[in-house]
Amino acid sequence: MANDSTASQRLPDTGPEGAQSRGPVMNIVVDVVRHLVPLLPLYLLNGSVASYLLLTAFDLSLGLMLIVGTTRDRKDPTSVDPRSRWLPMRLLAVVFIAIFLAIVAALITLPIAAPAFIFGVATGVDWWSTVTDKHFWIPVAGMSLLAAARAQGLFEATTTPGHRGQPSRAGPVIGDLAADRRRSLADNAAQITLIATFVALCYVLLIFGRWGSYALPIVYAALLVFYDARPDIAQRIFPKLWQQK
Repeated sequence: MANDSTASQRLPDTGPEGAQSRGPVMNIVVDVVRHLVPLLPLYLLNGSVASYLLLTAFDLSLGLMLIVGTTRDRKDPTSVDPRSRWLPMRLLAVVFIAIFLAIVAALITLPIAAPAFIFGVATGVDWWSTVTDKHFWIPVAGMSLLAAARAQGLFEATTTPGHRGQPSRAGPVIGDLAADRRRSLADNAAQITLIATFVALCYVLLIFGRWGSYALPIVYAALLVFYDARPDIAQRIFPKLWQQK
């Protein structure tokens, strides 16, 4: 990005697992819907707890991807070709980003969902049947598109349309890069704490049976939604031992 002498514009705060602290209602709505998607098969389609846990692990992986992918540095572009703001180009970008996020998040999901696999084997869960169910892949596609739309929105919020052929770092730096990085570190710390909490969720739901599926998934989704809506409070609640310097 531009050097320190470049005039910076103030970036409106936007809230979820990205680099900002509070944001437009629509940004929060997109993240809230993504967190609620894993609940739909469980409650509306009589889905399994195993499927819910895998979808939730995938959601957490997407959250990590958004944090890492939207953390800016000085080498990032500040201006873009004005044609990239055309609606067809923006939609195409969301599709390509969704495919990329889905592939990488699927790989990240494996270690995050490892406790679910371990506890599931002990209770006789048929994981192959779970991942080959069509009701499993539709939410995966939906969450990937929602995360991609969020990432595209963050990119557009920190870049300005320039001229065709203009250098990608010709525009002004929007926002405070140092503050963005501090927020990203706090977001990452909170996300890791949520993943640690997910381990306990796996244990309770798979070991103690389906009775817990009536309330605990909603409670966990509410925790994710709370963090997206009020990250400023959530970052103060989560243990400081996760914070990086």
